[in-house]
Parts: sequence; C-alpha cells; structure tokens
Amino acid sequence: MSLKLEAHKRTLSNSGVFLQVLHAPETAAQLGNEEVLTQLLTEQSNALVGADIVVLWTEGVAGMQAMLRTAQSNPELLAGFQQQTIVVVTDRSLGTIARTARASFGVLKPEQIILTRKEAVSTLFNTADISAFLQDLEQADIEYLRVDAQTSMLRPWNLLTELVNAMLAKGIPSQTVLLLLVLPVIATILAFLKQVIGITTFGLYTPSIIALSFLALGWPVGIFFLLFIVFTGYATRAIMRRWRLLYIPKVAIVLVVVSITLLLLMGASTQYGITFSRETIFILLIMSTLAESFLNLKTEQGWYSALLGIGETIGAALLCVFLVQWQVFQTTIIAYPELILLTIPVNIFLGRWTGLRLMEYFRFREVFRHLQEE
Repeated sequence: MSLKLEAHKRTLSNSGVFLQVLHAPETAAQLGNEEVLTQLLTEQSNALVGADIVVLWTEGVAGMQAMLRTAQSNPELLAGFQQQTIVVVTDRSLGTIARTARASFGVLKPEQIILTRKEAVSTLFNTADISAFLQDLEQADIEYLRVDAQTSMLRPWNLLTELVNAMLAKGIPSQTVLLLLVLPVIATILAFLKQVIGITTFGLYTPSIIALSFLALGWPVGIFFLLFIVFTGYATRAIMRRWRLLYIPKVAIVLVVVSITLLLLMGASTQYGITFSRETIFILLIMSTLAESFLNLKTEQGWYSALLGIGETIGAALLCVFLVQWQVFQTTIIAYPELILLTIPVNIFLGRWTGLRLMEYFRFREVFRHLQEE
C-alpha cells in the first residue's frame, strides 16, 4: 500500500499538490503502536501545520489518539486543526470508530471528521475540495460517516462512553484505557476456565496480570520475561537456603533481586529496539510476585504441581490474550465500554455453577465407569 501512496505522491506533485506520507514502523507490542505514531507525528509536526486535509489510515483508534496527543503538546498545530478536515480511512465499523472520534473532535475542533473506506483514497486525491469529495463518495456508493458538532453531543445514556472519551481527550493513552476495560473480560474468561473447565492456575489475580503483560509486550517477549522472573526467584531462594532467614525478609530479598535483574534485562532489550511504556514496567513489577507463588507451591506440593500450575497459568493467560488482542474486539470495547457490565451477570451465573468441572469427568472417568457397570 505504501507503493501506491508514493505513486499518488508523484502524480499529485505534477499537479501542484503536496502530499506528505508519514509511515510508522512496525512495533513488537501487541497493544498497538500509539506511542510510535505519537513520536513520529511529533517529529514531523511541521508537515501537519497548514495542511488542507489530514488523512489517517490506521487500525482502531491509535491514529486519532496519537494525533490528539501530538496536537495537545503543540499549540500551533492544535490551532491549525480548526480550519482543517480530518479523513479517517478504516476497515472497521464506521459507527464504532465514530464513537471514539468524538473525543478527538472535541479537542481538535476541526471542521469535520470524515470516516470512510480505502476505496475513497483515490477519489480524495482527485477532487478539488471536501464538498466535491463527499458528492463523489455518494455517487460511487462508497460508505462514509461525518463527525461534527451535531454528532458529538453528550448523550445521558452513554455516560460510560463519554467517560472514556473524556479520558482519551485528556491525552490518556488508549493502551491504558484498553487495559482497564479488558481486565473484567480477562477475569471472566479465567473464572469460566476455573469453574467450568477446571484448570489449575495461581488464583485469578496472577494470570490476569500475566495476560495484561502479554498484551503490552507481545506474548513471546512476555513468556520470556515470565520464565526469567521465575528462574531468578528460584535461584535466589536456593542461594539463601543456607542463611536461615525469616520468611518475610526472604521474600523481600527475592523481589529486590528480581527487580534488579528486570532492570538489567530491560536495558539490554533496548539494544534490540524493544521499548517499554510506563504501564508495561509496572505490570512487570507486579508480575514478579509470581515467583513467590511458584516457589511456595513447589515447596508444599513438589515440582510436578508447581510446573503444572505455571503451565496452566501461562496457557490460560495466552488464551485470554488471543481473544482480547483481536483488533475488532479492542475497537469495540473502547467504543462501547458499557459491554463490560455484561461480565457481572456472567460471573453471577458462574458463581452459581454446581455441576462437575470438565476436567473432573476425565479425572474420575474410572469411577464413572464402575458406577455404570453396577
């Protein structure tokens, strides 16, 4: 697609139209590339000042949120948006994206935000103004939506949506909002796995934090950090075994060593282009408590139970990640945060579950067989 944009750039330059293309490199994180886009737009903010039309072509809300954060740190750019039109190109539901675009509209205050499909890009480059562009879209039957002062009004039945939009409008990264919104979904999935399927995990809190860390880092990097934390904790406790320390100071020493080794590992990761947001750092520090859960289970029940527990914990976290990292889900949950309220009746149903777990049918299959024979 970048080759097509470059071809458009050369064609338009011959017609006296300047087209500046800003392309963000791919990032290893699974939670989106908002930070990368914000940095890129900040470095190239001069290309946005004085532009007639700004076109965003990104998945979800990352592009609009990055532009919003860039404009908030640049008063000249923010003032310039009031005479501009923003065109958002997306493959997602236009109605869903329009709900999140209200936050950007309220701060940037452009003339309008137009959401449309990729088929409209060529039409946009070949029209003289926005009015002609919209007419061409209607004639070509290309779907589009407009966000303006009328469509961005506050509605009392969307208070949670307006709260999320207000947070986005204040420059809070969409990654932070998404982590808060997906946590109830992750907890509900884990509750289903424990109550109905019968898997063994280190409680509910620990796999939830692990799932969030996998979302923020990407699951390959997240698994590496997790195993590194567990190994460091085990090695530290093995060294302290001869010291005969009390339990609480011993745990404190394990956390100190894990924190220091995480610092060294993160420093080494930056050499390979892996960057960490503030949210990721705090998640890693909280995830370091898993080392103590693993060591306690190993001491009480042995290696088999400890390895089974950590294996099923990682497996459950990965299942949650694969479900919630779906881009359509992320965009929908930010646009319709009221959906998280549905997790309450689901958990009430799970709390009243009295049947056998699926794993128990396999565990006691011999007993069931003998009962049927009798």
